[in-house]
This record gives sequence, C-alpha cells and structure tokens, in this order.
Amino acid sequence: MDDDGRQVVANEFMLGAGCICLPSKAAKICAVVGSGAVVAVWDRRRRRGGMTHYARPYREPGGRSTAMYAAPAIVTLVRMLLDSGSSPADLETHLFGGASNRKVEGFREGLGEDNVKVGLEILEKLRIRGVQRDVGGTRGRKVVFNTGTGEVVLAKVERIRASDWYPQ
Repeated sequence: MDDDGRQVVANEFMLGAGCICLPSKAAKICAVVGSGAVVAVWDRRRRRGGMTHYARPYREPGGRSTAMYAAPAIVTLVRMLLDSGSSPADLETHLFGGASNRKVEGFREGLGEDNVKVGLEILEKLRIRGVQRDVGGTRGRKVVFNTGTGEVVLAKVERIRASDWYPQ
C-alpha cells in the first residue's frame, strides 16, 4: 500500500492474443486489441482478477482448443478464478474489442461482431451477469487492467499494428 492506502502494483504483463493471465499478486495487465476481444474479470470480494485475449469466436473443426478461441479462453479464466475460491456473484466483468478495419490485411467481414457475440454468450452460460463493455467500431483499443483494484484504463486508437487487428 502507498501512503494514500492504494495498492501498489509491482508486476506488469503484456497479454497477446491466445493468452490468459491470472496473477497471484496485484498486477497491471496490458493488451492491444482490434477485431479480437479482451475479457477482464475481477473478484470484488477477494480483490483479485485476470484477463484473457482471444482472436477468433470458434475453433476450426478438428483444431486444437486453445485460448485463441473464445470458449477455451473465457471458460479457462473463469474456472481458474472459481477454483481459487471466487464466487460468480462476486465477479465483475469487462469485454473490449470486436472492432473492424477493412483497410488492414487479413480483414474478415463480421469477425469482430462474432467475437463479441460469442464472448457474451459464453459469459451468460457461465452465469456471469452485468458485463461492462466497449466494443465494435473501427478503432483499436489499448487496455490496462489493475488486478488488485479492478480499475480499467481504455484508450480507443486509430493506429495499431496489423497483427493486433487480425492475429493469426
């Protein structure tokens, strides 16, 4: 804690597409997202949170079940929190991303919207209610999530790397 009683964060992580992060101590998790989605989950009671970043709504038939896809990414993060003692009623959730940029190589019509739609459906099936969101549009997003306080800083930006728009 600092002199004002705020939790000091010593660790910072940059979260790429296909990754999940649930730090054991307070940390800042950063991500840059275009058409994919970032889901940040914070346990108000335990003051602990994590984040996942996925790029595709569905895996290809016969493909590996990895965090590049919505279901494995979100379900794994929520299960990690629940397995460590969180209760669904205490979880506060944010969903960011799902933008679209026709000018970038790799553009796929409807990909951003599908990422958001599937993410919301999965959170509903997991009985995670009240999802706060900032989704869609044509701008990328830079997200910073403080896992000790639940605070989120979000910047909508015109320029992000092509690989952040449509990760492979």
